[in-house]
Amino acid sequence: MGLPTGEEQTAIITRLRGDGTLQGLLGSPVNPPGAVFDASGIAVNQPFPYIGVFPITSARGTAKAFGSDAVDSIVQVSIFTNVAAPDAGFAQARAIAKQVYSLLQERALSLSGGFHNFFIQFLTEQELSEADGLTQHIVQRYQLKTQG
Repeated sequence: MGLPTGEEQTAIITRLRGDGTLQGLLGSPVNPPGAVFDASGIAVNQPFPYIGVFPITSARGTAKAFGSDAVDSIVQVSIFTNVAAPDAGFAQARAIAKQVYSLLQERALSLSGGFHNFFIQFLTEQELSEADGLTQHIVQRYQLKTQG
């Protein structure tokens, strides 16, 4: 089967970038490409708010059945805002996090490469204030169940 990591990350980013409500909360198209990035796509001095979809941790799947291989992945979705921006901080981050949750919780992804994702489950959420005293950060973690 291989690992579906890249396909999962691409599918999540595509779903988040494609949602008009989320893009409105992120301020796009001012922040192209949709202010949703993988680890390598976040530019230095990226305008707030934005989302990072990484890291992904994969393990042997719990849903192995009918001769199909399975992988369970934990995906981290990080939402960054800045208290110095208008209408920002945790209130803005929470609104963005709520929309991300509605787009991912218990909704399957369409994957390429022969992979089939059949379930996404919310695991945890944590609110953090970064050391600079300005950046607000909400981290959500989701478990993806995928078969090949």
